[in-house]
Amino acid sequence: MPTPTFDDSSAHGSDRAEPQRIAPQDARGGVEDHSPTSRIVVAVVLAVVAALCAAAAPLIGVVRAVDGSPVGDGVSSAAVLAVALPVVVAVAAAASAAMRRIEFGAALLAGFGAVTLGIAILDLAVLSDPIDANRLELFRPLSAAMLDATLGSHVLLAGHAASVLAGAAGWSAVHRAALGDGYGHSVYSEHVGRATAGRVGPMLSMLLGVLGVLAAAAAFASLYRSADPVVIVSAVVESPVFVAVGSAVVGIGALVVTASALASLSPLVASGAAVGAGLGVLSFAGVGLLAGVGTGARIEAGLGAYLGTVAGLGLTVGGAVLAPIASGRDRRALASARSVAEGGRGPRGVSGPGTTRWHVAAGSAGVLAGVLLVVGSLLPILETDAATAAPTILATRVVLVAGFVSILASVPLLFSEFSAAARPFLSVFWLAAVSAAAAVLQSVVLAEDLAGVDTGTGALLIIAGVVVAAVTGLLALFAGSAERDDVDTSEDAATHFPVLGTALVGALLLAVGLALPLYRGSDLTAATITEFPWGWDTWGQLLLAVGVVVAAVVAARARPARGSVLLVGAAVAGIVHLASWPLTSARAADPEMGPGVVPSIAGIVVLGVAAALSARRTDR
Repeated sequence: MPTPTFDDSSAHGSDRAEPQRIAPQDARGGVEDHSPTSRIVVAVVLAVVAALCAAAAPLIGVVRAVDGSPVGDGVSSAAVLAVALPVVVAVAAAASAAMRRIEFGAALLAGFGAVTLGIAILDLAVLSDPIDANRLELFRPLSAAMLDATLGSHVLLAGHAASVLAGAAGWSAVHRAALGDGYGHSVYSEHVGRATAGRVGPMLSMLLGVLGVLAAAAAFASLYRSADPVVIVSAVVESPVFVAVGSAVVGIGALVVTASALASLSPLVASGAAVGAGLGVLSFAGVGLLAGVGTGARIEAGLGAYLGTVAGLGLTVGGAVLAPIASGRDRRALASARSVAEGGRGPRGVSGPGTTRWHVAAGSAGVLAGVLLVVGSLLPILETDAATAAPTILATRVVLVAGFVSILASVPLLFSEFSAAARPFLSVFWLAAVSAAAAVLQSVVLAEDLAGVDTGTGALLIIAGVVVAAVTGLLALFAGSAERDDVDTSEDAATHFPVLGTALVGALLLAVGLALPLYRGSDLTAATITEFPWGWDTWGQLLLAVGVVVAAVVAARARPARGSVLLVGAAVAGIVHLASWPLTSARAADPEMGPGVVPSIAGIVVLGVAAALSARRTDR
């Protein structure tokens, strides 16, 4: 923003003349206008057009059979949601503009438009190859008869285009608002010009980051599962080009918008962008979930629909509370600063350069471990000769999840604002990554007994990832020790028994779940201590069980926030283990739930309660 100058020429004739502000000039000699009003008006008008097109397209009909045979109607509940979401976005943006909350409304349209761009690419398949578009909220093919797009499909795409243009206009309005006074204002001067992630705290920031990654992962998973010979559902990477590219753009758009929201200087912009991205993900996965559930026999909602719906709801709710939470934390920080100025005590320690180096080292190692695990899970685990088919190792799916979470948990350690708060999570979660990789290594050990089978590149990378994950855990331990050097330890740390009791109950329940099988089949059973000899997968789960119990004990003596994050890390580690049930149970014939599921779920819930108790502690 240009620095204001003042004209004091009038002061020559009077000692009481007031300074006059001279408005900044643009390059053409006129007064530069930083008002975003005109741009938000254009954006809202386009959003209204998009909502009208979304409502009109199903009424007109988007396809017809070339031979005149009937085409099945879409699922009404899914169609209603597909229409309702653009309407909600348009109304919310218009209301925000009317209430002079232009930043929120503009960012809302920008976030929604970014995700809608992917949906627009997806729906190009309705024009090019309707029978493979799988838009079950709009129509269901009843036979293999050729389908032609109708006027409704063009109206549908026009609505998507209007949403994308509204998003672009909204982004432009945010940019214009950023040039004005008061952008990113905070009552606490230290928070002015600070990223929203730093103003809302690490817990909510990491949660939104996880949801952004979950939305991206959901976009690469199928929305439907089909046993219908007409409705063919392929893996996203094997789908027609518009479906594959559109799904990728949806996922990438949601992830980029979430990251941009957390980096924004204005909590209102961050809030609007996150809500817009969440509603956009719901218009993709939430609509798919309702369509999959309501279509009928032989078609079900797929993993992508469930994951995407959870991510969309989470981003919407999390985004809605971003601005209020930032405002509340600003007020508390101001009150704390005033207390210090009046003679109170400030923070007991500030991270020194030595602590920062340990944090960066642990975070870098964690990112490297996660990348190795992710890439290894996508590459061939086993190499075979031409006469031998390579076995499918489903445990790589769990390694992929653990690798993504490891990367997400490690990145905050590279930034001084979040490093100390995020470090306890990584201190326990590296065990979950090792446990997940151990299941793959067990499969490799068994498969190598077969003739013509050798260890593949993916397995070697996963082994390297395990080694680096162990180094990450060690570096996180050193970082925690360095943190304590910066803290006032004149008072002995006391054990908080309510947290200790609750956390131990949760940890022991989860340990029982880790010791027992998650599923059983007629031909095999998941890893369990009841079957000898123990394999690498069983040893990995036992290592995680020990780590969770130790984390429960340490959390009770840690500072409240640190103990809470440590317990959250233990709970997330349990969730990753529990995910192996749906992700790998297909390797067993006629799988059924094992005795390890219930105690695992109970342990995760109780650990979450213990984390909440630790966060509410007031003793230190």
